[in-house]
Amino acid sequence: MENFEFESQASTNDFDILGEINKYLKYWYLFVISTLVFFIAAKIYLRYTTPIYESYSEIKILDNTSSAFKLPDNMISIFGGKSSKRGLDNEIEMIKSYQLMERVVKNLDLTTRYYRVGYFTTNELWKTQPFSVKWLNSSKQLESKSLRFNVEIINNGFKIIGDNKYETSKPIRFNSVHIISGIPFKILPNSGLNIKEYIGKQFVFELAPLRQTALSLSGGINIKSVANQSDILGLTLTGTNIDKVEATLDEIVKQFDLDGIRDRQLVSQRTIDFVNNRFNYLGSQLDSIENDKEKYKRENGLTNVDTDITSAAKNIESSKSLITEIQNQIELTKYIEQSLKTHKKFESFPLEMGISNTIINQLFGNYNVLVTERERLLFSAGENNPKIKIINEQLDVLKKDMFKSIKNYQDELAVSLAKNNLLYQQYLDKFNKIPLYEKFIRSIERQQSIKEALYILLLQKREEAAINVAVTGPSIKVVDFASSNTNAISPKKDLIYLGSLIIGLLIPFLFVFVKNFLDNKIHNKQELLKIVRDIPIVSEVPFIGDDLKVMLDNDRSVLAESFRILRTNIGYLLPLRIDKTAPVLFVTSTIKGEGKTFTSINLGMAFATLGKKVLVVGADLRNPQFHNYTDMDKNHIGLSNYLYDTSIDWRSLKVTEKFDSPELDLIFSGIIPPNPAELLSNGRLELLLSEAKKEYDYIVIDTAPTLLVTDSLTISQFADVTLFVVRADFTEKKLLQYSLELKQKGKLKNLAYILNNVGVNLSYRYKYGYGYGYGYGYGEDVFKKSKIKEFLNKKFNI
Repeated sequence: MENFEFESQASTNDFDILGEINKYLKYWYLFVISTLVFFIAAKIYLRYTTPIYESYSEIKILDNTSSAFKLPDNMISIFGGKSSKRGLDNEIEMIKSYQLMERVVKNLDLTTRYYRVGYFTTNELWKTQPFSVKWLNSSKQLESKSLRFNVEIINNGFKIIGDNKYETSKPIRFNSVHIISGIPFKILPNSGLNIKEYIGKQFVFELAPLRQTALSLSGGINIKSVANQSDILGLTLTGTNIDKVEATLDEIVKQFDLDGIRDRQLVSQRTIDFVNNRFNYLGSQLDSIENDKEKYKRENGLTNVDTDITSAAKNIESSKSLITEIQNQIELTKYIEQSLKTHKKFESFPLEMGISNTIINQLFGNYNVLVTERERLLFSAGENNPKIKIINEQLDVLKKDMFKSIKNYQDELAVSLAKNNLLYQQYLDKFNKIPLYEKFIRSIERQQSIKEALYILLLQKREEAAINVAVTGPSIKVVDFASSNTNAISPKKDLIYLGSLIIGLLIPFLFVFVKNFLDNKIHNKQELLKIVRDIPIVSEVPFIGDDLKVMLDNDRSVLAESFRILRTNIGYLLPLRIDKTAPVLFVTSTIKGEGKTFTSINLGMAFATLGKKVLVVGADLRNPQFHNYTDMDKNHIGLSNYLYDTSIDWRSLKVTEKFDSPELDLIFSGIIPPNPAELLSNGRLELLLSEAKKEYDYIVIDTAPTLLVTDSLTISQFADVTLFVVRADFTEKKLLQYSLELKQKGKLKNLAYILNNVGVNLSYRYKYGYGYGYGYGYGEDVFKKSKIKEFLNKKFNI
């Protein structure tokens, strides 16, 4: 027995890769069906899903700072100015601002949408719809409205269909007024299209709220810098209609450019407004001076200025010129100081007002830069934004500095004026004979010249500002106008097909995995070996079907071969018998239905085909099954009658010549008794076995299942070999622990297992080829070719 190793037991602990693969290959049809179903589902999804396209545009942000007093780069951060990165972030927020998006929506009428209803999908139209809806109410009333209805084109009109809320029972003519939700409208056919070509076609009209559309557009656009330290922004927008997406993206770029132009024009326009206000004031002053001069001359009878006095005063002209310049500067500082006092908070100042002090000019330039930056940030941020607050504080500080600088400059001018007036007075003392009236006239003329010079200066600045407004350059440069890839970005066919393949394989895989995980039955020899370990498995009996229950003499079937192998292996299990009496083979199982009766009869037939006399005894008194293999009644007299009635000779119970061998005798179980355990242990069975051992070569006893009753354990001491039948795909793994416990307790003698009902491909049909790929032919008389193989043989000679 030590040499009896049917299969290496060391391999029972190894992971059987092929076995695991076969568990899934057994359900190959599920993988094929699932993959096919999900592939079809993917095709349907791609067919019915509206494709989404992506458009892309690039713009370069231009630096168009027009101030003559632009801050140096190293001073920008001190005053809270923008760095390159922060500047681009601000521009991105400006592009995505609601105000800009609202203008885009209004300009392109994006709240109104048209769709063509097809057989499979509904596609959005852009400038190609055969009709247009004209609302008769004001646009303000439509901004919050949301409508959607289907339109069917008919001859000379249309019908609203498919919606009980708006559906019309009668056709409506084109250009006629119709009312929906209290809003009158007309549907006008587009002149560029032949409306008759669309008769019977259905379209969908949709009106969306303005705010919702603008916010959706703002959230749908993607903007980012194309590279680090780059002033170029890439704009991406997606949609279902390529032409609409491209037009929308180009309009966004256009509105952003106009926004920047308006920002720069604002400073120049405010300069013009300031100068216009000053013109009114200076004009009234010049008129007053002229009137005073005329009145003085008329009262004093003066007509011309004495040329001699003018020549004599040549020495003081240079002093007078200097005094006039100083006084001009004083007047300008007064005007600027007055302007500062009446200046509205956070408004720009006019540039280059004639002040000769560079500090004051630089402060006004810095103030205008911060005002412009603040206004730009207000479009994308609120008043409480930290950046706005910082700029507000900086503006307050600058304004204080401006007052201080003007005051200092006025003090300097006062000192300079006093000094020059002193020199001028010295010159005048030399001409003490100059009439007083000439002095007065000169004073008036001096005031007049100051006002006239200031008037001309402001006129010049107004013209410069007007020119700036007229010739303001673009704020951006369009690197690439909107363009789209004709391949849709969604749905992605490759990913959809790949996903359908993965899901199609994953679902049956998970099904098989869970099924195997929850499966607690024995399916093959490898699984049985892992449980029984060192206990031999003497045979694998294939599943044949219901037609072949008992092997025949000279049988070449797979069933017959499996029992010949079992017969040979039992020879290794049997101990050496000195008295030459017949060995007793017990055939049992855990529960009923595992094939012990089938095994008992076929094992007896296997020995009988060798010419051995075999007696098969039905000792399963509770559930006899021999009648299923013969034409005799289930309650035919048998073992129970013998055990109960001492007058019956067991030889009279033998049933012979019921199978294809005269060497095989059967003893039926008999009538089902109420006390089978007591009958089996009354000693009559032992007497029968002791006598039969002398008359037969082999005795096979079909016993009751061990788990359900104790009948088999009561007589187990009479067995030389106990054959425990396990049925594949039927016997639970946990039930086998009971047979192992009986083995350990010595209640089952010389235990060996038989695996019954094994699939043919898993047992002998291809396994009996000696490992060289050549079968010995034991199944050639039993297995018929499938219809598919017969067809292939006829057509292709396969």
